Amino acid sequence: MIQRRSDERSALATEYALFLAETRGVSAGLVYLESCNVSQEILLRAMQDPAARRSRERRQRQRND
Repeated sequence: MIQRRSDERSALATEYALFLAETRGVSAGLVYLESCNVSQEILLRAMQDPAARRSRERRQRQRND
């Protein structure tokens, strides 16, 4: 249970760091990840190939809303 909680915390920190990188610059995202004790490699990999990241985020099937 503790591992899952830390993974969720890391995921949220990474998503916010990606937002910061897109709006304020990569250095802001890296500083934020460092303050959260999350590896900066995650953000750097996401910034290298954003098209691949976005294709994985898309849903395979459309939802019926």
